[in-house]
Amino acid sequence: MALQNIGAGNRDDAFYRYKMPKMITKIEGRGNGIKTNVVNMVDIAKALARPASYTTKYFGCELGAQSRFDEKTGVSLVNGAHDTAKLAGLLENFIKKYVQCYGCGNPETEIIITKTQLINLKCAACG
Repeated sequence: MALQNIGAGNRDDAFYRYKMPKMITKIEGRGNGIKTNVVNMVDIAKALARPASYTTKYFGCELGAQSRFDEKTGVSLVNGAHDTAKLAGLLENFIKKYVQCYGCGNPETEIIITKTQLINLKCAACG
């Protein structure tokens, strides 16, 4: 399984500590019922320390398409035919917004949702 660095700023560092698997997609169905299956979404989400449903819903919201993640089977589906490069770009945006620390860029963060529905990141390195 090919691994890539988490975050676009660390793309060239061969010894970067934080890695995730490269995204593998598969287009399923034909015509009006075409769907894109992100085959290894569970592995990607585990590397990012986020639930796989978060990334799947993010793809659906950004693409304006319905999306769903099945917890039992680990299947991540987004309606429509979307290529891997487009979804990988959206995953980089997700990482910048909801995984990497805004201060130090470290992906060791914990997501905290406040009572007023605000999303905050708590960094393990800089606090």
